Amino acid sequence: MRLIRFAALATVVVLAGCADTTSGDPAAPAPAAPSAPAASATAPAATAAPASPAAGCGFHRIEDATAVLNAPMNPEPRTSEVEPGAKDTKFLSCVYWTADGTRYANVGHREALTAAGAADNKSQFSNQRTADAVGIPGLGDDAYWDTPNGQILVLVGDDLLLISTGVKDAPQTGRSQPDTTKLATLVVSHL
Repeated sequence: MRLIRFAALATVVVLAGCADTTSGDPAAPAPAAPSAPAASATAPAATAAPASPAAGCGFHRIEDATAVLNAPMNPEPRTSEVEPGAKDTKFLSCVYWTADGTRYANVGHREALTAAGAADNKSQFSNQRTADAVGIPGLGDDAYWDTPNGQILVLVGDDLLLISTGVKDAPQTGRSQPDTTKLATLVVSHL
C-alpha cells in the first residue's frame, strides 16, 4: 500500500507544478502559458529574476533550471505542499517552467522532520525502486532513474528528492534521463 501511495505522490509532485498555486488545489488547471510582456522603457530587463532560491524553493534554483532547459524561464516557480498535515515529513514541490510554458524542471523535496520520517523516506526510496531502475553512482547517498515514472529519486542524508524534467502534457516515459541527471546533480550540489 505504501508503495502505491508514494508512486501516486511522485505523480502529484509533477501535477502540482501544473496547478495554480494560489488556490491551494493541486488539481486546479494550469494557467495559460505566459504571453510575452509588452516592451516598455520602464520595464525591467528580460533577464531580471527574483533572488534565487525563491521562497518555498530553497532546494531548487532558477539558474539550475535554466542551465538544464537552455531556454528563457518564467522567473516565478510554482510551489506546493504535497503532503499537507504530515507530522514526520515535509514534502514540497518546486517547478520552474520555460517562459513559453512548454517545458519544466521539477524538484520534490521530502524532508525528514523526525526519525520516523527519515525511516519512511528510506523505505519509500527502496520500495519505489523497480527491476528496471538505473543506478546513478556519485549522486547523493544513493540515487536511481525510476524508469516507469521518468524521474530520479535521490537520498541525501535523511531526505528524499524526486526530480524530473519534461514537456507539458507529454508522457512520463518520454522524459529525458540526461537532462534530469544534470538537474539532479545541480540540485544536490546546493544541499
